[in-house]
Amino acid sequence: MKIEIGTLRPIREAAVFLLALAALLLLTPGKRAAADVIWTPDDSFYDQHYEDCDYEGRRYYANGADGYVAVMESPEKRNVLDILANGPVLYVSMTYDKGMSGKWGLVQYVLNDEGQPAEDYSWDEGATVGWIKMEELLSVYDGYSFAEEHRAEIQETDEGAAPKVVMPDTGTIYLWEYPGSEISYGTLESMESEISINQTYQDPGGDIWGHSGYYFGYRNFWINLSDPGEANPELKPQEKPKLIPPADRKTLESLPKTGRSGLGLPLTVAGLIVLTIVLTALVIRFMAVKKRAEEKTADGGRKES
Repeated sequence: MKIEIGTLRPIREAAVFLLALAALLLLTPGKRAAADVIWTPDDSFYDQHYEDCDYEGRRYYANGADGYVAVMESPEKRNVLDILANGPVLYVSMTYDKGMSGKWGLVQYVLNDEGQPAEDYSWDEGATVGWIKMEELLSVYDGYSFAEEHRAEIQETDEGAAPKVVMPDTGTIYLWEYPGSEISYGTLESMESEISINQTYQDPGGDIWGHSGYYFGYRNFWINLSDPGEANPELKPQEKPKLIPPADRKTLESLPKTGRSGLGLPLTVAGLIVLTIVLTALVIRFMAVKKRAEEKTADGGRKES
């Protein structure tokens, strides 16, 4: 007995849906995100070598020895994606330090109306995603810089003796990059649980600050324990470091850009897609055979009666 095509349609539709869903997940490895997961650019080299990469999460000035930095496709593929004059600030999310080529930083940015790179944290097309040699970058003063500068003044605390964070009358707690920084990491309007303080620091004005490594998605921030609701802390001006003068436009325009190499699916991803297709075909065949056997059994039972 032949099975009508219509009887297999639901099976095929379900299989096609599963296949499409699996292919979508396989083709977008850089876009798997969830709450409290570190953001990273959608980059094929990082996807293939993420176990060899380290989280950086710091901002750097472009500061190449020749007045510019080259943004490369990857530490292994030296295709030039872009040339940037010294000066702009770039966010380095991950670093890679394997082999003989030194340490590299992964960046992502878009060009603003002035043609200068601006930080970009989306996965939309149009952003430049590439790698820069870390030796061509100079760190912006940040929480890590503060910790290094004030190492002798920062006190470690244990859980039992750590000071408590108290919600101020204003109902808002401000989280800062470091004591005296102009960069706020955000605010807390309520406290779901106690904030764990692992370091303290007393500023020149006598206020006590507390550092926390993590609290509901916020990482490595400081709170003014003496006045948690202070929205405008007294700033300590940070001098911008002296950078190597940027190359002129004529020099930049004379430098070649090769663009990305021919894009093809990584072998691992392509293999998984093929495996998914084969498994889907086997599922369809198995279900069809099972359906045919059930139909024959039903027909045989009717004949005997």
